[in-house]
Amino acid sequence: MTFRMWKQHIQSGVAFGCLALAFVGCNDSQPPAEDVQVAALDSAQFWSDHIVVDPTDPARYVDRAAWHLRHGRVTEGLLDLNLALEADSTHAPAWSAKADALYLTQAFEPCIEHLDACLETAPDHIPCLLRRAEMHIHLRQYPEAFDRLNTVLRNAPLNHEAYWMKGMIYRDQGNAENARSSFQTAVEVNPNFFDGYIALGLAYAADMDTLALGFFETAKELRPQSVEARYNLAYCLQEHKPTNRRFLDRARQEYREILQIDPSNAASAFNQGYIFLEYLQAYDSAAHHFSKAIEALPYYHQAFFNRGLAYESLGEVEQAELDYREALRFKPDYTAAAIALERVLNR
Repeated sequence: MTFRMWKQHIQSGVAFGCLALAFVGCNDSQPPAEDVQVAALDSAQFWSDHIVVDPTDPARYVDRAAWHLRHGRVTEGLLDLNLALEADSTHAPAWSAKADALYLTQAFEPCIEHLDACLETAPDHIPCLLRRAEMHIHLRQYPEAFDRLNTVLRNAPLNHEAYWMKGMIYRDQGNAENARSSFQTAVEVNPNFFDGYIALGLAYAADMDTLALGFFETAKELRPQSVEARYNLAYCLQEHKPTNRRFLDRARQEYREILQIDPSNAASAFNQGYIFLEYLQAYDSAAHHFSKAIEALPYYHQAFFNRGLAYESLGEVEQAELDYREALRFKPDYTAAAIALERVLNR
């Protein structure tokens, strides 16, 4: 009856982070170091002057596009990338950056078209190969993805993203051993690769192996404010040793810290409630945390149902009935809530 957010991660995998982040740094060129000295220079005028130095240089338009995209101005960024391609239609970084920007706008078909154009221009351009491999994986075109990733590794044997993506493919194909091996290689190549540790943790957690805890701890060390790392660590603690009070206390501490970082994180409030309900039989505390989850997510039908169980255990049958009815209002086919409602009505 737990809200299995963590198991959903196992099924769907760590969200691909490369496409979402690459647009801010996908350009092979960098503004001259002397030009980027203080944040005050990071302005529209600064980047316009950067282009005026040589309007025929496509890399300068890509630089300004990256600045626009970093500030969430996708339309302006796309315009600059079009100018870059007008200046040089063979400039692979512009094709790659535009594909990433199109991905952010969920224009997936144009994104793929631009990646293919990039690879026609520069067949060994690693950012385009990686992005195209990601799109193949999204479409479950695994042989094509492997081909792209192998090309990357022939040119860059230490590319951690390529190993990570191979791990994703193996995981989706049910080959847990090769998935773990690929993820392990990714973090060996890049010991600071956050997504690699998350993927390793999820891979081991899927087999209920407590080695997962260490990988989530490392991810948390790399990004102390990461809700993802803390949530996976807490859930792993909660599920692996539910009879171990020390593990449960550690899990609750992680959930509390998540809520300090993100007060609207309904799943963390819910899971605290579940620990009190299922493992500690502290029904008042359980109802309190389920209420917090509902405050954060008013249509959280699992939270209504579990709060109903807590109230029923406290003997507050009328309140339990109200919660079961709310759970069914949001999810009419919620069988467990229907059974519970019938039970309290019969009482």
